[in-house]
Amino acid sequence: MNRRFFSLLLMLVGTLPGLAQAAPVMTPEVEAELHSQTLTWQPGENWLALRLRPQPGYHVYWINPGDSGIPTKLQWTLPDNVTAGEIHWPYPHPESLGDLTNYGYSDETLLMVPLTVPADAHGQMTLAVTASWLACKDICVPGKAELSLTRAVRAPPAQPDPDWADAFAHARSQWPQVAHDWPARFSLDDTAVSIELHSPELKGAQSVLFFPYQNDLVNHGAAQRQALQDDGLRLTQALSPYFSEAPQTVDGVVVISGDGITRAYEISARPGTVLPVSASTPAAAAMTTPATPPAAAATTAPPAFALVLLFALLGGLILNLMPCVFPVLSLKALSLINGDRDDARARQRQTYAYTAGVVLSCVAVAAVMLALRGAGAAIGWGFQLQSPVFVALMAYVLFALGLSLSGAVQFGTRLMNLGGGLAQQPGLRGAFFTGVLAVVVASPCTAPFMGSAMGYAMTQPAWVALLVFALLGLGLALPFLLIGWFPRLARALPRPGAWMETFKQLMAFPLYLSVVWLLWVLVRQTDAQMLTQAMLGLVTLAFALWLWHRTGWIARIGKSAALILALALAATLTPAPATTVDARAESQVWSAARVAELRAQERTVFVDFTADWCISCKVNERVALQSSRVQQAFAEHQVAFLVADWTRTDPAITEELARFGRNGVPLYLVYPKGADPKILPQLLTPDLVIRALTP
Repeated sequence: MNRRFFSLLLMLVGTLPGLAQAAPVMTPEVEAELHSQTLTWQPGENWLALRLRPQPGYHVYWINPGDSGIPTKLQWTLPDNVTAGEIHWPYPHPESLGDLTNYGYSDETLLMVPLTVPADAHGQMTLAVTASWLACKDICVPGKAELSLTRAVRAPPAQPDPDWADAFAHARSQWPQVAHDWPARFSLDDTAVSIELHSPELKGAQSVLFFPYQNDLVNHGAAQRQALQDDGLRLTQALSPYFSEAPQTVDGVVVISGDGITRAYEISARPGTVLPVSASTPAAAAMTTPATPPAAAATTAPPAFALVLLFALLGGLILNLMPCVFPVLSLKALSLINGDRDDARARQRQTYAYTAGVVLSCVAVAAVMLALRGAGAAIGWGFQLQSPVFVALMAYVLFALGLSLSGAVQFGTRLMNLGGGLAQQPGLRGAFFTGVLAVVVASPCTAPFMGSAMGYAMTQPAWVALLVFALLGLGLALPFLLIGWFPRLARALPRPGAWMETFKQLMAFPLYLSVVWLLWVLVRQTDAQMLTQAMLGLVTLAFALWLWHRTGWIARIGKSAALILALALAATLTPAPATTVDARAESQVWSAARVAELRAQERTVFVDFTADWCISCKVNERVALQSSRVQQAFAEHQVAFLVADWTRTDPAITEELARFGRNGVPLYLVYPKGADPKILPQLLTPDLVIRALTP
């Protein structure tokens, strides 16, 4: 009897439309949930809402995020003939951080969406949505939730959900009303936009805020100078540094507060004559919106920018000492030694050509990164080494260059368009392409100061990023540039002699070691089959180069076919899935959720952002992280060691690097007993790591 009763009860409860309400999705920054205004759905219009509740200190973004940020997005999976409309955005609030001002929500917010159900719909209907957002306080964390909702379709009227009726009504009250009968006009000068409004709603206003829909119209962090008289309002705000051309209309939301009531209106201003509001205008001071004082911004920004440029220059200079760059730099040194020691002008031209090759290559890398990031790719410094095809081609170039240094082959004029041959040419062309090759092989390394400079650059306008990367290239080229500028430095170079041939051949072996390392990176990215293909390509390339100086039509056909085959083998290297195991038995795979979980337990967490192609990372592992002293300290402090492996492209890791102002690896974070993270230097020592484990 009891069994039948409970079975019947479960069947009845299972038919209730609210049973399929999914549990909220919780992240350390935001709680997300999907709700319907009604317990059932009816043919025609219905309303859904994404509920977002940021944790204290965090905020999510409005449709125009302001100086930075990303608005919340919804991607629906709906039954046939069911459609979802656009988000109806509540009016936002300003969120300031330093001299930046963003627009968004720090309290619980319902983003409502209209849902249209066809007339012939019936039975149960399930909707699914992927909601993505960006939550920020002093750091920014992207979030995502997979949400679904099931309701029965019933004839109208649909029964409201009593638990959420007040929340939906409150969300509607925050929608901006369309101001059809408000006369509104705007005008522009060289520095600011001015808007004039007239409406009875402005009488008695104690504060007014204007939020434009256009992101590139105003400087969001600048104060809104306002003059309010009777039913009229004039406001003036500085133009955005990214402002390009005057719009046909200025559209946005005006939020008016007074007598404890806040109302929002959607306005559209047309071109006209508006008298700008100055700081001395009566009532302007009382109606000025809070913003970072212009003087503070002016005193802090230039020194910070100058420091970033200095970091980029120093990082490029230190890059010359990295093992990935030295074999190529030896080529340039040999060419200077072999040249005419008394021809200062010729030596200067070579150093200028080398510098041009380095700087232009760095700027080209920055331009590619900016273009790919603009297209939505999550990339950073060294991103090309995340491609197995590029890794294999780089191995081919260094292998061919090593064969040439060993004297096994001599590149002829027909091969001069390849990187190795170009780098070995005498004169300006050889110097230029030696600079290009130096940048290519430098990409696995990140020198001190580089990480901060590049991380800053990729968050700034394009001209700033290009300038930072140009300074990085200038630092890399600086030693040879100084030799060109100061003849006395050139005299310190050893005199030419028979030793040069021996030294040249000796320099081939670091290149061969680089090829071995690249093949190791390749097998970590793909599998043993891909490694076999790459090695066959190297043998084929060596055979083609051996044939290069042979005569006769057989040799010409053979070497051309061999070169094509070698390149074809590289092109077939597809990024097959590979499973890699970290050498440290106690390591865990990094994720933002795992870090949050361990911090909640007040565990000390060490996060190693690394990549197999990052030589600096591997040196730090051998010297510091895998040392017995550090391993003992990890055990004593019960450290949770997390590895964020960036060998293959990973958008989550790229975003996390960007959170900490970095654009590449290595990055080392320590959360002592769950506290806020410490950022360690890019070159580690055991003592430095051990000291960082204590709060």
